[in-house]
Amino acid sequence: MKHRITLVAGTAAATASLLCAASAAGAATAGGRTAGSGSTTPAEVRVNQVGYPPDSAKVAYAMLPGTVRQVRFTVSGSHGVVFRGRSSRDAGTWNGAYRAVYRLDFSGLHRTGNYRITISANGAKAVSPVFAVAPAAALYHRLVLNGVRYFTSERDGADVRSTVLDRKPANLTDRHATVYADPRYDSNDNLLGTFHRIGGPVNVAGGWFDAGGGYEKFAYTASYADGLLLLAARDFPGTYPTLAGEARFGLRWLQKLWRPAKKVLYIQVGIGTGNASNTIQGDYNFWFLPQREDRMDVKPGGHPGPSAHYVKYRPVFPAAAPGAKISPDLAGRIAADFALGAQLSAATRRQHAEHLLGLARGIYAMATTSHVGSIVTTFPHDFYPGTEWKSMMLWGADEIALADEALGAPAARVRADLAVAAHWAKAYIAQGHPAGSDTLNLYDNGALGEAELIQAMHGAHGAPVIAPHVLLADMAAQLRVGEGLAKGDPFGLGIVLGQGDATPHAFGLAITNALYQRYGGSGRYRAFAQQQLNFTLGANGWGSSFVVGAGDTYPHCMQSEIANLAGSLTGHGNIQVGATSDGPSNIGNFVGLGTVSGMRACRAGHYKPFNTKTTGYEDNVVSWPSVEPADDYSANSTLAFALAAATR
Repeated sequence: MKHRITLVAGTAAATASLLCAASAAGAATAGGRTAGSGSTTPAEVRVNQVGYPPDSAKVAYAMLPGTVRQVRFTVSGSHGVVFRGRSSRDAGTWNGAYRAVYRLDFSGLHRTGNYRITISANGAKAVSPVFAVAPAAALYHRLVLNGVRYFTSERDGADVRSTVLDRKPANLTDRHATVYADPRYDSNDNLLGTFHRIGGPVNVAGGWFDAGGGYEKFAYTASYADGLLLLAARDFPGTYPTLAGEARFGLRWLQKLWRPAKKVLYIQVGIGTGNASNTIQGDYNFWFLPQREDRMDVKPGGHPGPSAHYVKYRPVFPAAAPGAKISPDLAGRIAADFALGAQLSAATRRQHAEHLLGLARGIYAMATTSHVGSIVTTFPHDFYPGTEWKSMMLWGADEIALADEALGAPAARVRADLAVAAHWAKAYIAQGHPAGSDTLNLYDNGALGEAELIQAMHGAHGAPVIAPHVLLADMAAQLRVGEGLAKGDPFGLGIVLGQGDATPHAFGLAITNALYQRYGGSGRYRAFAQQQLNFTLGANGWGSSFVVGAGDTYPHCMQSEIANLAGSLTGHGNIQVGATSDGPSNIGNFVGLGTVSGMRACRAGHYKPFNTKTTGYEDNVVSWPSVEPADDYSANSTLAFALAAATR
């Protein structure tokens, strides 16, 4: 579960006003128009607002105040009604107002076009937003490019694109940053003591901001996000013109973090929170465009003064002391990134590819793999409380073997690297996947590692170091975890709502199935995987897509400083397309949210009628649990869309 702390409170009254306004009960979301009789609760229709491939399972949902004998529905396009159906399958109660949710299956519709669904039940009627039935490439190609554009909008340093949300060079002080010993935090993520300088200056300029509500940069999240972009760039060469360049931009920053001569890895630039007294402030104390950080006057008597010193001159923290072993999650995943970069460059820049492969081997060899204890992620650890690491070691070994193959390494070397990967595959599989365990996301990369190992063994043309069917069976086990959880959700989501990271987990399950099928798995989970995409794109209790620019209704008021200050707040025009947010979150996370001076007030939609006792959703700039975009979220959606677009 990804944890982010609330923004430092500004005016409590303003915060309460914003939150209450966003939560106010009202009409249905913008996606549907409803009418009914016999109840003050209007019926609703939820669909994947982007659309469905012609041969895929196609399911929409009717939300009703109570059970009925059956729901009649039609699917209509420009030529009138093209499909008629009825449903008596109640998927379960959603909340106190919507006590019945009916699945509307129209998988028999294969004709391409733009459509709406109209339902009729006991006198109540409702109409869905428009959606398409179209080839997968037509549905998802633009969404992949939007995902890449999101990362471009989040660039730090001098190499920014002014055409994307009017970005300007920012945080140029990172070119000469100071290295500090690992900081200590209390249980509320307040900094304890001060910083102790241990080195520098180092050049850590560039990279991507971690998430919308601050400008810190983390190797833990960047290595995951860049790995997914590099995978997509490798597997779909030339399909998405901006993809490879953006993936390489992320890789160049990761190269700055690993210093092979000193055997030291820098893993964090900047701090989100300072101390409780605010004598040391962090990024979350401020709300402005990133170029403002370079212009801060942090001298005594200046504005904002010395308390913001570490916002302008951002501290850098290492994973471990020079020469000491490195946490295996970081070593394994960054090795995977370097080796993926080598694969991308092998055919055109061999010397560069060999250099990247050398970096991958060097950092991989520094991983601590015995008596690991708590892994290192970020400071404070609560921001990203990861525990699993064997999947990252598996992924790193896979990509090193694949880079060997791309560069024509001797068979004995490839075989040795595959043996390392097989070791970690067996260790990962041995952990098991009990009901309710994790599936593919920032914290568990097992499905990626297993799929890449199958590919590496195919390329080696020898006896497999581990049976491919064993790897496929474990990927299927992960899909069954999601499938089991989906049985308890009326909309078929493969994670328990309210436990966090709903959107990226749904995309992760879609990715897992796509890789499972690509490397020989059956089509058993195809409909389940399609439903995960449906959920993220509008077929959920709130009727909103959680990817900006995808569908009819999506976040307008993200907790993104760049989107909030440089973009439109209407959902149209100059918006941060491709940004992917968490969506639904535990209802308790919405209590006591704060605003920051400079934040443009923004709220959209009326979602409170669709909240449950445990889970809520708010499209409000203060509501980070729902609408703060993040790199790992957006990387999951980008790769999921790329894989979906390639499905035939």
